[in-house]
Amino acid sequence: MMKRLIYENERGDRLIFSTASEFHVNIDKDVTGLSEISNDIVSIISMGQDGNTEIGSRIKARDIEIVGHINMRDKDLIHRTRRRMNRILNPQFTGLLIFEFGNIRRVISCSVQEASPDVANPVLPRFIIQVFCSNPFWREDTETRQDIATWIGGFEFPIDRADDDLPQGLEIPIDPDDPTEPTWEIGWREPSLIVNVFNGGDVRAGMRIDFRALGYLDKPFLLNVVTGEFIRMNTDMQAGDVITINTAWGEKGITLRRAGVTTDAFRYLDPDSRYLQLAVGDNIFRYDAEENMYNLDVTIHHNNLYLGV
Repeated sequence: MMKRLIYENERGDRLIFSTASEFHVNIDKDVTGLSEISNDIVSIISMGQDGNTEIGSRIKARDIEIVGHINMRDKDLIHRTRRRMNRILNPQFTGLLIFEFGNIRRVISCSVQEASPDVANPVLPRFIIQVFCSNPFWREDTETRQDIATWIGGFEFPIDRADDDLPQGLEIPIDPDDPTEPTWEIGWREPSLIVNVFNGGDVRAGMRIDFRALGYLDKPFLLNVVTGEFIRMNTDMQAGDVITINTAWGEKGITLRRAGVTTDAFRYLDPDSRYLQLAVGDNIFRYDAEENMYNLDVTIHHNNLYLGV
């Protein structure tokens, strides 16, 4: 299996780096910063104290350097390829770095710090690319979704009991008390008020919470059963309303979508609320509302975050 790095800018333009690419890079030897982490420890010292008192720490932003060469010998083609590299690596565009190895795929947001194609060497010119990742964590490229309360689809067409392989069309039971009669179940509501959201990453992670109203309800909230922390919205909701709460660092915010119009809803946040985070491993949550709880659907989205690839 071959390791690949892919740089994609905000316009969707891509460069692929691998030993089989025109941008030849040996990921194991020519790339630094993929898995290295740097921890910034904050401490204080008092008069006469031996050593320091640690009061906190943070993982520093990540720098990634890619070194390789353009695997071509035709000078005109090299020139055009170098121009394409400069255009895609425009530092005015935000970017995404993607790591692929077998069935492993990780992504990280980044900005280009330096892109230096070697113009002096006309054959197999070398290049150095340095990107800065203000958020040092790699993540999966698709979110994990967990429904706490929702409607489960059960749309089924009954079949002939004499031949289970032959659909016979839609039938409504004539006698509901007769178990031999065919049935048709459109769907049902998931009754559980509690869900375990598993964080399979390396560090704590934020999440996106959707409160969705099926009918009128008042003051929806989500509670962490273990820690007692909660997030509550001090407002009512009408049928069709969706309140979205984002608790991820650098992305925190609350919106209300009503009748197709999205507005800021931070003013409805209960002052005792916490921007809930997902601890590594199991996280037990319970939803509720002050009134008409069963009109509330709740969905949690999150990304597992990793310290390296």
